[in-house]
Amino acid sequence: MMPQQPTHGGSARSDEATATAATATNTAATNTAATAATATASTAAAAKNRAPRRRRPRAVAAGALVTIAVAGSYVAAAALVPLPEPTLRLDVPAEQRFAVDDAAAQAAVDGQTLPTAVGWLDGDTVWANDDDAHPLASLTKLVTVLVGQEVEPLAPGEDGPSYTWTEADVEFQAELAEVDGIAFPIPAGIEVTRRELLTLALVPSANDFATAYAHSVFGDTDAFVAAAADWADREGLESLTVTEPSGIDDGNVASAPDVLQLARRVLEDPALAEIVAMEHATLPWGIGEVANTNPLLGESADAIGVKTGHTELAGYSLAAAAQGEFADRPLVRIAVVLGRDSVEARSDDALALLDSLAAMPERRAVVSSGEHLGTLTSIDGSRVTLSAAESFDAVLVPGESLTLSVEAGGDALAVTGPDGAQTLAVRRGGSFAEPSLGWRLTHPRELFGL
Repeated sequence: MMPQQPTHGGSARSDEATATAATATNTAATNTAATAATATASTAAAAKNRAPRRRRPRAVAAGALVTIAVAGSYVAAAALVPLPEPTLRLDVPAEQRFAVDDAAAQAAVDGQTLPTAVGWLDGDTVWANDDDAHPLASLTKLVTVLVGQEVEPLAPGEDGPSYTWTEADVEFQAELAEVDGIAFPIPAGIEVTRRELLTLALVPSANDFATAYAHSVFGDTDAFVAAAADWADREGLESLTVTEPSGIDDGNVASAPDVLQLARRVLEDPALAEIVAMEHATLPWGIGEVANTNPLLGESADAIGVKTGHTELAGYSLAAAAQGEFADRPLVRIAVVLGRDSVEARSDDALALLDSLAAMPERRAVVSSGEHLGTLTSIDGSRVTLSAAESFDAVLVPGESLTLSVEAGGDALAVTGPDGAQTLAVRRGGSFAEPSLGWRLTHPRELFGL
């Protein structure tokens, strides 16, 4: 009988069993570890999920406080925000202009065949039929006294400084006699006041005293001519040329419109206006009473000057002014006629022009008391009507205008015209009530522009 050998198959099965057991053990360990990890993760997640639930009451309270704060701020803002100004709706033009047609003024001068100009003392407008320069003759004296007054003004009622009559003045008087000039001879050495110089130059139109006046201010004729040229340039009198102060030289020229501007400036000077309005004047040194060469001062109760002029070349010229009232407004009208054929022609033409101007002013009703102007609308839709609180009318002459405008917000009416600027009251047909807090809280768009 053969001895029994070890069986290799059994040994293999034993090794497999051992390996299987090890594998099972490893698997179990792995599963146990995974389970433990999963449990740990779950526990951590659960803990994380539970944390907010423990803080939620505090978050809710904080949110409520924020909401309350925001709501309180809005209420305060809505209650305190300033309301915008009411909206103005005008039912009349924001600005209205009133004027008088000037066709009649132009027609008055166009009806004259020789150089003519008309206008009013107030304003700068001149209507003329001729813009050419013509010899001025003694109208030159208007330039002389205006230029002198600018340098050394004489106040109304004053005599001013004295001038001593010279031998040169005496010689000039003799020269004037040879050319048919106007002179009132006095001996050298006589003291003549500034007022006496002006009176004799402007009332009887004395050439000698006009020249002496210019010399008393400027020293000599050349200095006067230079001053006159500078003055004319500054005054915008483009047609004016002056060669000497008395008007005896026909080189003194200007247009009818510029002569009217000279007359305006003389009438605006109180001392000169007083002198040219004198119908007569009495002088010493044996001269006695002298008459104004302006015939209208004796013919028309409204006449107030201003100056005549005449040489053979210049013809008969006159700058004339008259005053009057239209609907309680004082008005001064001016007419200039140049180169007429006679004393009578210049007087007749000037008087006819002044009479035609007297009929040209017009009264304009600008606004009436109670006249509806527009409506104010507040932010909440409330409305208040606006109307004029007083009536206003104005007298206007051709060339003048007046504007009526509604001031911002409709609080007043502004009037700008010949008499300057003034304000008229506006009446409100009620008042605005303060919007309630409830309205403010429910209208944020209107309050804040949202």
